[in-house]
Amino acid sequence: MIETSSELKTEEMSRPRVWTVDPEADRRFRKKTRFADNLARWVISAAGMGIIAAIMGIGVFLFSVVVPLVLGAKVELLNAYPLIDVPQVHHVFIDENQKKMGVLGVSPWLEVRSTTPISGQAVETMPIPGLEGELLTVVRVQNGSPYAAIGTQSGRVWLGELDFNTRFEGSTKVIDAVIEKSVVLNVFKRPLPIDDVSAFWSESGGILAATAEKRVVVVHITQRKPLIGPMVTEKNQVELDLSQLPGNPTRVLVADNASQLYVATDTGYVGRWRLSAFDQLAMAESVQVISKGAVSHIEALLGNRSFVIGGSDGSVSGWSLVKTDKVADGKSLTKLHTLKSHSGAVRLITPSPRGKSLITVDEGGQLYLQHMTTHRLLKKIHLKEGVQSISFAPKANGMVLVSKDNKLQHWNVYNPHPDMSLKTLFTKVWYEGHAKPKHSWQSHGSTDDFEPKFGLMPLLFGTLKGTFYAMLFSIPIAVIGALYTSQFLNTRLRASVKSAIEVMAALPSVVLGFIAGLVLAPFVEEHIIAVMSMGVIVPGSAMLGMWAIHSIQIDFVKTFRRNHQFWALIMCLLLGFWISFLLGPPIENLLFAGDFQGWLYNTLNIRYDQRNSLVVGIVMGFAVIPIIFTICEDAFSSVPAHLVAASLACGATAWQTAIQVVLPAAGSGVFSALMVGFGRAIGETMIVLMATGNTPIMDGSIFNGFRALSANIAVEIPEAPIGGTHYRVLFLTALLLFCMTFIVNTIAEVVRSRLRRNLSGV
Repeated sequence: MIETSSELKTEEMSRPRVWTVDPEADRRFRKKTRFADNLARWVISAAGMGIIAAIMGIGVFLFSVVVPLVLGAKVELLNAYPLIDVPQVHHVFIDENQKKMGVLGVSPWLEVRSTTPISGQAVETMPIPGLEGELLTVVRVQNGSPYAAIGTQSGRVWLGELDFNTRFEGSTKVIDAVIEKSVVLNVFKRPLPIDDVSAFWSESGGILAATAEKRVVVVHITQRKPLIGPMVTEKNQVELDLSQLPGNPTRVLVADNASQLYVATDTGYVGRWRLSAFDQLAMAESVQVISKGAVSHIEALLGNRSFVIGGSDGSVSGWSLVKTDKVADGKSLTKLHTLKSHSGAVRLITPSPRGKSLITVDEGGQLYLQHMTTHRLLKKIHLKEGVQSISFAPKANGMVLVSKDNKLQHWNVYNPHPDMSLKTLFTKVWYEGHAKPKHSWQSHGSTDDFEPKFGLMPLLFGTLKGTFYAMLFSIPIAVIGALYTSQFLNTRLRASVKSAIEVMAALPSVVLGFIAGLVLAPFVEEHIIAVMSMGVIVPGSAMLGMWAIHSIQIDFVKTFRRNHQFWALIMCLLLGFWISFLLGPPIENLLFAGDFQGWLYNTLNIRYDQRNSLVVGIVMGFAVIPIIFTICEDAFSSVPAHLVAASLACGATAWQTAIQVVLPAAGSGVFSALMVGFGRAIGETMIVLMATGNTPIMDGSIFNGFRALSANIAVEIPEAPIGGTHYRVLFLTALLLFCMTFIVNTIAEVVRSRLRRNLSGV
């Protein structure tokens, strides 16, 4: 029998084919495959390690910038040499270049000395004009200015300027001492040695207070320059009635820009006089500031709004005027801060000319460099020989002192961040001029004597507040929308809807913030009741509309809902929006007399800000929805089909299956989506910056704005001096954001892994 060609082909195809393999080629192929696998593994591992290293590097860099904030001051002795023929020193000061020092002793001569003395160099002496033949008893300098008040043995007071002036002769810098007399007064009717003196002075005059032999005299001085002739000085002098003040006066202080006079006594009391009504001076109040002992020193800090009191018991405290109803003038002397106490009586208090730092010295020579607002003890030095006089350099980067063994000492001071501590960052602080302790962020002021406020709690609160409202808006929409899209939406529309949602993520944040601030905020303000009612009316209309459509048993309706259910849902949602705007004005007229904002303020004492948390929640939620939606939709679509089929086969409805089967099975993915959305919201900058009032307040009202950490960095980093306290605090806020997102992502990964492990057998 002859086989046909087709039969031969069939037989050949049915035979097993034998492949011949070249061993050498196989070896080369396997070698290439192993090399490619190893290379890919090493590249992927290196890339992963590089990402981890980059993240850790960012954290280390932020930490390295922040660390100097908590470091103390560095104080170093540069030069020391003995003073000759100056038995007692009342005042010592230094120029801003720290090249020359001025020394005032008992005699009315200013000695000008170099900080780096050269052997054989002559000491420059300058007379104090108007005090010839006098003996000096006290010298008091007005903090933050060159004006000084000098009291004498005969009861005279010299007011004028003691300073250094820098000029150039060619390329050589020349430093000259400046002594300019303003006025010399006989304060008391008979010669009495001045015990203490204080003045607040300007070019046109000022206020002078002096005490001697248990008496206090206050002088109001006015100077004017006529068109012809010398300067005309007018004075009005009053002796205080101290009968109501317990004890004898020891110290006087003119403070608060010459509006207040404080008199301290040897029984621990401080009396306050208002200087505004000079012709009718009466004591406004007296406060016991030292429980046991006398007030040994009192000195105003920079700005003259608060002052420090040192006691014979070694106590050091900061005081200021606080608004109250208990005193007739509406202000009360209140202790704001308690600083590090000395073991002996406080003899000297020297305020810094560049902030709220101060130096306190006790009778045993213990020197503390402290900061009033932060309560930080920045440096502690023990000078066993004691201190006669001490002063800061004009830039607060040095100090000069005279010890009791008559040695003139020049010290370098490195104290870049005294106004920073964990206390001021995260707890309530009692700032000068405020009625009570509070959290506050205010990094800049209108004057150089401003007390900076670096409280981070308002910024943290604002960050979490904005994130909360954004998540409150976005989570229901994104999760329910993803569940509907993956389980109910027609296959032909699913890809289009998902693509459209993902395109939302491409919208720039600055565009969303611009629309929120200029378009949405005014719109919400005008239709606030309609917008608020949408949260109830729109979901309600969607559910009622779909229930009504499914309840109608007409063939046309059945066909429509089977083929066009998605568009029916859209129509119900649009109907809900229309009903909300339709019912908004009647609801406002019925419940709030036509003025919701007025009712809100008059009834609940809540102001409505146009750019508020409601606007931020809507727009930032709009930015977060695509991220949560995409991850949730992928998680729902990845649920095994046999689980859905089994649930439906057991008689469960589609919604019961979606809620009770699909949602729990995709729990790890949903949680990851929420955490990623949370991280996106917490780091949002431009929307928060443009859609809120950007005010650092701690108010949970949805109708008020806030300031977030990220927006604060964007606003203030351009104006923060590099290396300064403000600059480093902004880096601290960046470090906090870094840590918050790192912790959130870590928690999300741990929870996701556990949920996936629990559901792995499903």
